[in-house]
Amino acid sequence: MKRIAVVTGGAGFIGSSLVKKLEENNYKTITYDDYSNASGKLNLPKGIKIVKGSVLDVNKFRIVCKKADVVFHLAVKPLGMSFDKPEEVVKVNDYGTYLVAKTCTELKCKMIHVSSSEAYGTAMKKTMNEDHPLLPTTIYAGSKAASELYVRGFEKTNGLKMVIIRPFNSYGEYMRSDTYSAAIPKFYERISKKLPPIIQGTGMQTRDFTYVDDTCNGMMLGDQTKNAIGGTFNIGQGKEETIKKIAETTLKIYEEITGIRLKTGLKFEKSRKGDVMRHKANISHARKVLGYKPSIKLKDGIFRYVNWRLSLK
Repeated sequence: MKRIAVVTGGAGFIGSSLVKKLEENNYKTITYDDYSNASGKLNLPKGIKIVKGSVLDVNKFRIVCKKADVVFHLAVKPLGMSFDKPEEVVKVNDYGTYLVAKTCTELKCKMIHVSSSEAYGTAMKKTMNEDHPLLPTTIYAGSKAASELYVRGFEKTNGLKMVIIRPFNSYGEYMRSDTYSAAIPKFYERISKKLPPIIQGTGMQTRDFTYVDDTCNGMMLGDQTKNAIGGTFNIGQGKEETIKKIAETTLKIYEEITGIRLKTGLKFEKSRKGDVMRHKANISHARKVLGYKPSIKLKDGIFRYVNWRLSLK
């Protein structure tokens, strides 16, 4: 019998890729999304069940989850919105997560809560394991840190079966280019117009970029691994790279694929508000408990993304 999974935010960039992976692995999936973003709606498999709704609509969400075995909770308001509409971010990311956790508890279905590496803030040590302090630098990051505590509270008080996943800088097809963390899509947009990629700050800030397929595999393993219940897991590449090097690599790959030699160089602007300076995931816990192993190297992932973008023309 197929395992029934509800994916909140399932029409988004990561959510749609997760839905595809779950379908490929013998799950019956239901996408629950308010379509305020839905950048991955064209990525969803044909014939998939889609319910348009907000996680704030408790009654509607409860009906959708009645027969679910597991809820993958990805519905979120993005980081950039936390500068302009922080109340909306807190409402959806915090109170919305509280309502999802409450529903899962009452219906006795497992909850895979997708948090964010942003909750850590800037790394205080070379690699960040799950015990690294949560020192968020933005309202978005604070909302993700707080949302974890609601989920953990339901586990401790009401016996919610839950797993917390902290993804590190996912990228790949269907990622929007107008979001705060979309470095690779933004670099591509400029390069494709023969303009220099814009780097905010020195470019020496690092990220642990993780191809979306690896991110989704980690989430799915969180459900499939019995020993994962009650755990928190970093899902990343386990390697860091500077933003400057990412821009240079994207430019080089674009030139390799198209045969067009660009002499654009790089353009530097002032640093972003609340920017995190260093991120590198320690993924040893996910390796040991989940059997998680990233399979797509950064250069290969950027090649896939650039090739995909070029194919859309």
